Amino acid sequence: MTQTNDLNQSLEWFSQLQKIMRPVTTIKTEAITISLEQFNLLHAITDQKEEFTPTKFAGQIGVSKSMISGQISRLLRAGLIESIASQVDRRQHNLKLTPDGVKVYTQVRGQVVERLNGLHDDIAQLM
Repeated sequence: MTQTNDLNQSLEWFSQLQKIMRPVTTIKTEAITISLEQFNLLHAITDQKEEFTPTKFAGQIGVSKSMISGQISRLLRAGLIESIASQVDRRQHNLKLTPDGVKVYTQVRGQVVERLNGLHDDIAQLM
């Protein structure tokens, strides 16, 4: 009986967490809607100290390269990033924000900070 109660409590907590997370995972501007994962990628490219590679980024955030590849493809199609062949190894491609990418990143950065701070507070209340 207690195992069922524990499961019910865990599922209720998870439902509450999903309700809190839902508004944070999508960021909209007048021109485009991007996911929090895509924003994270734009931020990592902006914040890079050296050449940015998808494999290195996937390792940093602990996801598969194929998951990052899908996000990169969407950002490339949206014209927010560009892929440039490495001068050291032409098989490798480095990513860079386009002028539109810089504009979108700048527009949504404040929204993301505000939403993540609110998310932190909401999760703290759940705990």
